[in-house]
Parts: sequence; C-alpha cells; structure tokens
Amino acid sequence: MPQIKTEIFTPSGAGKRNWYILYWAGYVLLFSLAQGFAAWDISTAFYNELFSLLPKVIFVLLVVEWLMEAMFFKNKIGSFLLIHTCLLLVFAFLQRLIDNHIILSYFLTFWEKEPLLSTAPYLYNIIKLQFVVTVPFSIKLFYYWAIEKNKAQAIQAEKMEAELNSLRNQFHPHFMFNVLNSLYSRILAKSDDAGDMLLQISSLLRFSVYEANDKTIALEKEIRYISNYITLQQMRFDNRLELSFTVTGEVENRMIEPFLLLPFIENSFKHGMNDERESGWITIYITIKEDWLTLKVENSIPQKKADANALEGQSGFGIVNVKKRLALLYPENHYLHVSEQEDSYFISLKIKLYADA
Repeated sequence: MPQIKTEIFTPSGAGKRNWYILYWAGYVLLFSLAQGFAAWDISTAFYNELFSLLPKVIFVLLVVEWLMEAMFFKNKIGSFLLIHTCLLLVFAFLQRLIDNHIILSYFLTFWEKEPLLSTAPYLYNIIKLQFVVTVPFSIKLFYYWAIEKNKAQAIQAEKMEAELNSLRNQFHPHFMFNVLNSLYSRILAKSDDAGDMLLQISSLLRFSVYEANDKTIALEKEIRYISNYITLQQMRFDNRLELSFTVTGEVENRMIEPFLLLPFIENSFKHGMNDERESGWITIYITIKEDWLTLKVENSIPQKKADANALEGQSGFGIVNVKKRLALLYPENHYLHVSEQEDSYFISLKIKLYADA
C-alpha cells in the first residue's frame, strides 16, 4: 500500500508559514469581494477585513498549533471543546472591541454603532471565527491522520518483512536437508552417479545462498532452479519414477518471490516417491498467461494401509510455510486448491506475477 504524501501541510518551517499567508490572503480577498459587491465598495470592505484580521489569526494559531496538539491529538476531547469554546467567546468579544473602536470609527462611519454585547453582531463574530478555523483545523487533522496511517503502514511493513524473513530462514534448512538426504541415499546405494548429484546439489546451494534471500527474482531463474531440482530427483529414483515436467508461456520479464513454487514440487517428491517404492508418477505443469502463473502438481501416493497413521497428510512443513508466505505477499492475488484422492494428491496454485522493474 502506497504511503500518503503529507507535504501539503508540513509540520514546521517555511512550508507552513507560506500556507498560512496564502490562506489569509485568500480569506481577505474572498470576503472583501463578497462584502464589497453586497453592501459596500470593495476598498472599504478590504480595509474592514484587513484591520479585523489580527484576532482571527491569533485565534486560529491558538486552536490549530497549540490546542489541537495539547488536547485534541491526545484524546482530551472534553478539555479541547471547553477551552475552544472559551477562546471562541473571548476572541469574539475582542473582535467586537475592534469593530466598535476602529472599524466603525474610521472606516464604516456611516454604520450605526450597536452596544458592545449586542447579540446579533456578537453571534456573527462567533460564526465567522468558527468558519475561519475550520479549514486549517481540517487540514491539520488530515495531516495528522495521514502521518499516523503512514506510521502504522511502516510498522506493518516491518512486521511483515520480519515474518517473511523468518519463514524463508525456516524453509531453507528444511529444503536443503531433504536435498542432502537424496545424496545420502545414493551414497548408501554405492551409486556411480553420486558425484554428479553432488554437482547438482552445489548448484542448488549456490542459488539458496546468493539469491534466495532477495525479495524477488526473475521467474526464469526460479524455473531453472526447479528444473535442476527435478533433475536431481530423477537421478535419485532412476527409472522407477514416471515424470512429466512442462512449462508454457513467456517467462521473461517476470518476477516472483524466491522458493515460492518449489515447496509444492518438493512436497510431491517427498510424499509421492521414496527409496522403498518400486514406482510412482509425478506431473508438473507451469503455465504463464498474461500476468498470471498457474502451477499444477499431481503425484501418486502409496497405497493406504489399515493403520490411519501409516501415511501423514502431504501438507507438511514446506506447504504450511509457503501458505503463510502467499498470504503475506499475495493476499488478494493468489488462489490455491488442494485435493487428495485414494491414490493421488493434486495442488493447483495461481498467482499474479510482478512485472520486471
């Protein structure tokens, strides 16, 4: 989620001062034109607004720069309303003093003076003061909300990144243990291809060390890594495994989270084939169409035995790990379907890919 820009109302410095100058200039111009066209000439209305501006400026600064910080943003709403009301009444009275002793004495001499505490003009000043404070109040409120929202987003992003790093760090040793176990089984069998398997494993280790901690990698690298892993497993199981691996679509200029697809494929080998089984089959399809990648993996599973604990579910550590990463990285952009039959296990994953930056 992108952060909200708050430069329009900076917390201090020239930006805020310039904003206030523009605001009061606009206020004087607007009310001078409105009153000039409605009742008096524009120049008289201009001087009227200009010489009565000081109480309004002080009132707005007190409310926006002091009272909001000291009370409103600290959830002391009752105290804020009480002090705000007192300030409103006091500055409305000061405005009446200026009106009677300056404006009506020197500029609007044709206007009949009313008693200082007359209800109508006093109420008019209250309304006008409340009006002029509303815009700065609203902008500062939005600014504060935006800052708090940005802080919350930053904290959430840091928390998510820490969780992702933890999940990645959990998966890498788990995966490499399973890979090394493949080599171990071939060494025990005194296989001649153990050396070739070691070369394949070194390639996998290189990827795991140097690229797997990146936030995203090129999709073609991820698929190449998957292909190397599949080759390793084919060497392990020889002709006992019937395997189909197909990739269709354009893989160039696409980015993906590292190790996002591999857990599903590794899981199919782990549960679909082992050193004791005489045969098994695995089919893997990767399709890229427009911005979406679809992974379909299906594997045979051993014949179920009477003992319900003879076969654990296929949703082991790697699958649980990748489900959490999918929820964090692609919360609205992935679909995962899993089904298990008597003799087969099937997963279908669809994710929206990142464009290459």
